[in-house]
Amino acid sequence: MKKPLALALGLLLVVGALAGCGKSTQTSDPSGSGNTGGGTATDQAQVADELANNPTLVDEDVYQSDTPMELDGGAAGTALVHPLRRWRHIDSSTRTFQTDFSDPDSLGRPTTATVTVRRHLLGTLNLVAADSAGDDTSRIQKPLDDNWVRRLLLKRVRIDAAGLSQVWRIVGTSGVKVTSKDAVTHIAWIRVQAGLRDTTITDPLELHRLRRVLWIADNTAVHLTVKTSSSDDVVILYRNDGRRRFHANGDGTFSIDFVTGDFSGLRHFGVNALSHGTLFDDVAPYDSQAWILPFAVRDLDALVASR
Repeated sequence: MKKPLALALGLLLVVGALAGCGKSTQTSDPSGSGNTGGGTATDQAQVADELANNPTLVDEDVYQSDTPMELDGGAAGTALVHPLRRWRHIDSSTRTFQTDFSDPDSLGRPTTATVTVRRHLLGTLNLVAADSAGDDTSRIQKPLDDNWVRRLLLKRVRIDAAGLSQVWRIVGTSGVKVTSKDAVTHIAWIRVQAGLRDTTITDPLELHRLRRVLWIADNTAVHLTVKTSSSDDVVILYRNDGRRRFHANGDGTFSIDFVTGDFSGLRHFGVNALSHGTLFDDVAPYDSQAWILPFAVRDLDALVASR
């Protein structure tokens, strides 16, 4: 049975730190959880502690930045506006946690917990646009209403040889799916090609064991291909080092390249598909879907030496 997860005080502090300035943030009430589904108060507290201790797995750090992205402003066809810059501003973020305890042991105590993290984001998409001559710049704001979802897998594991002491640990994660209210735009799949790796992702919320998270060697060229619902969508790559627009291939697919760099560890990259009207029509609503995917950058020499 699913229920709100009882969060420890430490997680509330993490939430506050990650919220940023100018945003109101709410989190599911820790006292609102009942003892159902087989999880004891100890189980709930340990799960909450584990989430609080692993903010990089609970969150991602590429989607909600207020940093403006430059656009070329050149829109073919019947574009009504010519955007020069775009950025999101999040005014409020309401976060809730649900857990599903399962796989009871011989004593009836669960050994598996699946946690679903949801965030309801409200704010604006902001555009600075020019007329067809490049003059008379204006600012356009569109209401933003996004639903952000991620899943985490936890297992109860022993920490002593006798198995008398057991704790909950995160052992798996999904990516993140962010969909605007009433969205028509959607991502069908993302293909990742890097060295000998060739992987196609069709469900960003599929759970993967941490040790099997998509890993790519450091300083490796990555080629991404994305299929969306329309050939005139605008597709943007999100990384910590900035935002870049994918190249439209004219067949509903879009492509871009980047290099992993030399910093080892867990990272995220995001692919955001926006309808053409979102950016090039001042009346059309904000219509967006984003997948934010985890990947691990590893030092190839160290990896080979460890085998």
